[in-house]
Amino acid sequence: MDSRLVHNYVMYHAPFLFFTLDRSGRILEKNDYAIKLLGKKPASLSFQEVLVDFGGRFDLDEALHFLDPVLLNLASPTGLPRSFYFNFLESGDTELILAFGHTDIEDLALMQDEITGLNQELSNLTRELHKKNAQLRQALDQVKKLKGIVPICMHCHKIRNDEEIWERLEAYISEHTEAELSHGICPECMEKYYPE
Repeated sequence: MDSRLVHNYVMYHAPFLFFTLDRSGRILEKNDYAIKLLGKKPASLSFQEVLVDFGGRFDLDEALHFLDPVLLNLASPTGLPRSFYFNFLESGDTELILAFGHTDIEDLALMQDEITGLNQELSNLTRELHKKNAQLRQALDQVKKLKGIVPICMHCHKIRNDEEIWERLEAYISEHTEAELSHGICPECMEKYYPE
């Protein structure tokens, strides 16, 4: 296989992190995937400087001897650490170290669970918001019905509706509100209409 094709794939298309480091750990080159996930970092940055929570404890020479991938947290542009499994390999006859990193599957599963939970919560809140909006619209419609000047006869107390028809006060209130009316007689009317 053509080494230029492999190099182009790793640098521009590969879905994993790739760094070329010198023996001191200084980053000489990184692929587009690393730039996308971690952002552009200044030139001559050491690999150790992109790590989170390791300070001076990370030893590149020691990492070269690990057979299993090393779980490392790298600083992202958002400030949140991202977890990756890294393998470190010595490059042929040069003094370079190749670092390959792939996403921590457990971290992805946790993020997916969290996103699913947040989506469910958002869906519930949206449903509740629609319900509250419907209640508010209904209340506003009721307020609009009762808003304004109501023409009422000063003698018989009938009310003129929107169609210019005079209707009894009870009928108007029943039609325009949710109030239920009951009938009774005030003491003055009792004395006036039923004196016995």
